[in-house]
Amino acid sequence: MANKILVIVFIFFCFELGFFLVIFPWSQYWENNLFLVYLPSIRELVLNNYFRGAVTGLGIVDIGLGFWEALHFKMAVAQLGQK
Repeated sequence: MANKILVIVFIFFCFELGFFLVIFPWSQYWENNLFLVYLPSIRELVLNNYFRGAVTGLGIVDIGLGFWEALHFKMAVAQLGQK
């Protein structure tokens, strides 16, 4: 039972983090955050659209990982039970 809960939590974590990484770089909070105030040297890099796209791509990969884990749920639970 604990193995199933662990896999389900991991799947939800992948989806949640993935959607956050897809949406957040394009919001106003990305441009107006505390890190850019204290580290102005990284401002140009972080506000670059290519960097934002890379973060969004990482989010898409994370969502894909969540889908893969959901499709292979039984296999993941079985592997956790063997260890």
